[in-house]
Amino acid sequence: MSGNMENAGLLPAFMEYGLLGTRYERLIGQFRTGRQVHAYLFAGPRGIGKRTFARYLVSALFCEGEQKPCGECAQCRMVREGKHASVIEITQEENKAVSVDRIREIITLASTHSLDGRERAILIEPMESLTPQAQNCLLKSLEDPNTNVVYFLLSHDASSLLDTIVSRCSVFKLNPWPNDILMGYLSRLGYPQDAATRAAILSGGNVGEAVSVLTEASDGNRQEVLEQILKVSSARDAVRCSAMLKDSAGNAEQILFLLERYLQQCMLVKAGLLPPSLLGETPWSSTIDGASLQELADLTDHVFRARKLRMSNVNWQSNMDQLIFKLLEAINRWQRS
Repeated sequence: MSGNMENAGLLPAFMEYGLLGTRYERLIGQFRTGRQVHAYLFAGPRGIGKRTFARYLVSALFCEGEQKPCGECAQCRMVREGKHASVIEITQEENKAVSVDRIREIITLASTHSLDGRERAILIEPMESLTPQAQNCLLKSLEDPNTNVVYFLLSHDASSLLDTIVSRCSVFKLNPWPNDILMGYLSRLGYPQDAATRAAILSGGNVGEAVSVLTEASDGNRQEVLEQILKVSSARDAVRCSAMLKDSAGNAEQILFLLERYLQQCMLVKAGLLPPSLLGETPWSSTIDGASLQELADLTDHVFRARKLRMSNVNWQSNMDQLIFKLLEAINRWQRS
């Protein structure tokens, strides 16, 4: 998602709309003047633009233009395209945890001088994908930093990280986009005004999630799985759904994300902040009449915890079985009420 948004013009959108307020400008100034610290922790939900902003700062670090980052020089282009020799990006592959050996390899590479004698930048996303051993290994590097290396640690949930890692970073939380700015950006991408307005409302200012809302029709398989989860109304349904989910482990993170987003939309409708029509013909559009805000919030918390357990490589099947039965208990209560 991040790379696609950058190519679609998200990087210039950050500045063009004046989205980056004083604290953003202060941080950019550190990189323009070479006063950056050795480690930054960017916190915020998936899709808010953490990797995009990290690449923006890295571009400022390497840029050869007068106004850094210019976005046009060879250095900026290589950073934007993920091809810069002095920039190392570590991402989770196939929902597998990042091992301690991988982190050791990166630390060893970072300790060598880059070909052009400049700094090295290391981006890790998401930090939750590191095993506890890998986090501890990284901690040693943060405690005794190489002056030629800048770490960008990107986290969807900073509370799940070791306190010692957080304490050794400059922590920066990315803000949601204001609705008018987000709708303007989506319109520039070519989406119709009514679709952009709906996506902006449902996303809560999360640019990546807004784009997902607009393109989710092409994500039919995950949407179908979500529909089946929401339709569970008996123990037999729960068992059938569990068997179906056994084959969907590869899409675990995305399915849980869609479920969490749906619950958040239900809460907004229940609180009167969104019109009921936004739930359309979804399975819970009428069922949640019997639900309370607290119950929906509790279910959202269960989904959030399931996502954290998934990051920790807890058995997917067992994880989802527990979650499905929590949903079934709630649905039965609502139907009785």
